[in-house]
Amino acid sequence: MKIVAFYIAEQLHLKSLKEAFAGTLLQENPSEQFYRVDKDRYFYAFDYGAVVFANMGDTDMSQNLSFLQRFTDHPLPEKIRDDFEIKLRPEQPEIHFGFDMLEAPEISEDVIKIAMLNVAHSVALDFYSQRAHELLNEMQQFTTQMELRGSVSISRKNMLRFIGRALNTKNRIVENLFIFDSPDLTWEDEYLDRIHRGLARTLETQTRFREIEYTFKVIEDNLSVFRELYLHRESSKLEWIIIILICIEVIDLFVSKFW
Repeated sequence: MKIVAFYIAEQLHLKSLKEAFAGTLLQENPSEQFYRVDKDRYFYAFDYGAVVFANMGDTDMSQNLSFLQRFTDHPLPEKIRDDFEIKLRPEQPEIHFGFDMLEAPEISEDVIKIAMLNVAHSVALDFYSQRAHELLNEMQQFTTQMELRGSVSISRKNMLRFIGRALNTKNRIVENLFIFDSPDLTWEDEYLDRIHRGLARTLETQTRFREIEYTFKVIEDNLSVFRELYLHRESSKLEWIIIILICIEVIDLFVSKFW
C-alpha cells in the first residue's frame, strides 16, 4: 500500500472540509479527520496543513489536492511531499522497518492510520525545517553585513517584521507539539505501539525536531544581539538629539544676550 503525504498550507479548515468531503468519516477530533474513501483507500487531514493519501493514484491525489485548496489558509506555492510504503508479509512474524517502508505480518485499518499519522508528522517536520533554514539564511545576511561593514543596515520596520516571522513560526511549532504524542490507539495495543515507535525511529521524528529546535535557538541568540544593537543605535540617536537641542538652547541664549 502506497502512502503519500503533502504539506499544502499553514492551516486547513477541518470543519468546512467535513461538510464537503464525500468519504466515510471514521474518526475525528478538533485537529484531525480520518476518512475511508472506498474499500481500501484512505484519506487523513490535519488542521496544521498536512494531508495524507493511502492507496490512491496520482490522478486522484491531484484532483483531491485541487479540491482541498478552498479549505486552506496561506497555501504553499510548492507543496512538500513525502512517500511511504506498507508491505504485507504474513510469513514474516516480526515487523520490519526499512527506508520509507514498513513490512508487517498483519495490516489492519489501525495500522494504516498509524502509518499515515507518522508520515504526516514527517512532512510537517520537512516544512518546519525548511522555514527554519529560510529564517537562518536571512539572519546570516545580517551577520555577514556586520562582519564586512561593521554595521547592519536594516530598518526598524523590517527588523520587527523579521522578528514577527521568526516568532510566528516558532509559535506554530509549539502549538503543534501534540502531533508527536503517541496516538490513543497505541495505549492499549502493543502491536500498534511497536509500529508507531518503530515508524518514529525510522522517520527520525525526534531527531529532526531537535534539529529544528537548535536552529531556532541559534536564531533567537542572533535576534537578541540585533535587538541590543538596535536599542543602542536608537539610544545614540536620542543622545545626539538631546545634545543638539542643548546646543540650540545655548546659542539662543548667547544671541538673546548679546544682540
